[in-house]
Amino acid sequence: MFNTTAVTPHTYFENSVGRLLEHPAGHYISVEYRTGPRKLSELQAFLSHAGQLLARRGWDKLLSHQGLMTPFTPEEIEWITGFWRTKAQQRTDMLYGALLLPHDVFARLSWKGGSLSATAPASTM
Repeated sequence: MFNTTAVTPHTYFENSVGRLLEHPAGHYISVEYRTGPRKLSELQAFLSHAGQLLARRGWDKLLSHQGLMTPFTPEEIEWITGFWRTKAQQRTDMLYGALLLPHDVFARLSWKGGSLSATAPASTM
C-alpha cells in the first residue's frame, strides 16, 4: 500500500549563504543559495552541514538551486574543490547531484571556471 500523505521538506540548516532542506520521501537534500556577498566561513559552515546531513541520513542525492547565487570567489572555489576532494576520499559510494544553474552569467562562469565539475565526486543526474 502506498502512503499518499505528502511529506513536507524540513529546514535542516540556514545561514546567510542559503538554506538546506531535507526531503525524507525522496531521500535527498535541497541546497538553496541566496543572493549577495558571502563570508568564506559562512560558506564553509553551509557546505559542511550539507555533507553532515548526507552522511547522517545515508543519502547520496542533492538538488542545488543556484538561481540567485552570486559568483564564487577564487578563494571559495579553492576551498570547495579541496573540501569535496577530501570528502570523496572518505566516501565509498557516489554522490549524485542535479544543478539549477545561476541566472547570473558570471556566477555560472565562476562555477565552470573553477573546474568544480571535473574535481567534484558527484555525477549529474
